[in-house]
Amino acid sequence: MICDTGKVQTVGEYDIVVCGGGPAGFVAAISAARCGRRVALVERYGFFGGTATAGYVVPISGFYFKSRRVVGGIAWEFVERLEHQEAALVELPHGHVSVNVEYYKALAVEMLLEAGVELYTNSYLIDAEMQGNRINRIIFASKNGIEALCADCFIDATGDGDLCHLAGVPMLEGKNEQQPISLCFVLTGVDTDTELMRDCIHHDGKNGKRSCNDTIRQYLLSCTAEMPDLQFGGPWFNVLLKGNSLAVNMTRICADATDRAAYTAAEITLRRDMFRLVELLRQKYPEFRQCEIVASGVNAGVRESRHIKGVHTMCLSDVTEGTVFDCPVAHCAHPMDIHAAKGAGQQLTMLDTNCYISHESMVAAGFPNLMAAGRCISAEREPYASLRVQATCMSIGEAAGLMASMVCDGAAADALPTGTLKKLIKERNFVL
Repeated sequence: MICDTGKVQTVGEYDIVVCGGGPAGFVAAISAARCGRRVALVERYGFFGGTATAGYVVPISGFYFKSRRVVGGIAWEFVERLEHQEAALVELPHGHVSVNVEYYKALAVEMLLEAGVELYTNSYLIDAEMQGNRINRIIFASKNGIEALCADCFIDATGDGDLCHLAGVPMLEGKNEQQPISLCFVLTGVDTDTELMRDCIHHDGKNGKRSCNDTIRQYLLSCTAEMPDLQFGGPWFNVLLKGNSLAVNMTRICADATDRAAYTAAEITLRRDMFRLVELLRQKYPEFRQCEIVASGVNAGVRESRHIKGVHTMCLSDVTEGTVFDCPVAHCAHPMDIHAAKGAGQQLTMLDTNCYISHESMVAAGFPNLMAAGRCISAEREPYASLRVQATCMSIGEAAGLMASMVCDGAAADALPTGTLKKLIKERNFVL
């Protein structure tokens, strides 16, 4: 606890409170509500979807492994409903899902309301009121001032592990530099019907989108060699459905996303670099001569920040050997994708076998009514580089909702009866 919460008014009492409405969080809230629980979802923006919608980080990756779908449940239901609106396109054989982010926002709200989740948007988590190692209330700020919500169980889906940090959960000590942050943006006016662009942009749904165009990459490498203050990654281009726009991922900088000053400075640099990189493309390639930046992420996308120290920490052998846990809650099928903290480097290691995620990586010992969902779960550098993608986080989120419901029935988050959890997972059509 970092502030005096004694005079803060409780404005809601729930079975479960989810903090963070990104891919893991909004699915966790739906999952818990479908268990018949009274659920609140606290989100700092006025919409849901996190990096996908606030940051234009598309396509959604992690649904398929070697042409076989490995993510089901609410996450796949979400994709199918977007497909019905012609707002999602599954790119086979890799299973990336291109989406229209505005339809994504609308459907996320629709499904949350259908499930009966109470929404606290434009609300910023600022503290956790503790009773021993149990969270009693979360404290949040909004235009109404500082208020509180109490619950039997809490799910941290903030990405940065903010709630766990405020509650005093131990964090893993970083052994390596964290991956860089990036500001994604939207370009219009790009001529995509050329050999150069067809090489890196998916159109027809029959082939997986290529990672990046090597011709453009080599050009940018030569440019940045003479501009040491300018970094880039990729570049990766993705068609936004229902429009002639490209989502672009090519900026990067190394910064601590949990430090206000560092994150502020990084975002200033990234927005400057966005314009500089696009101008380099305009000068070199006719395809970009008429392009314009029409949107950028609400904030820079964070690949990596805090990881809780869980009952189990996902390690390299869990990924490379495909450890089968007593109660796996999700598949982890994406390559180990580590972006260099400095420079344009990327280490991409394909998996020989898809791996599983343990429910014990979502909970910390001694914290009976708190769990993590999404990229803040307990994982070392290499396995984290695989599990951080959105489809996996959505699947983890659904599991978190089930686990939180069990806590409401009296179980401890860090000692859940796995037989019951397995039964719930089977009923939800998880692909395990």
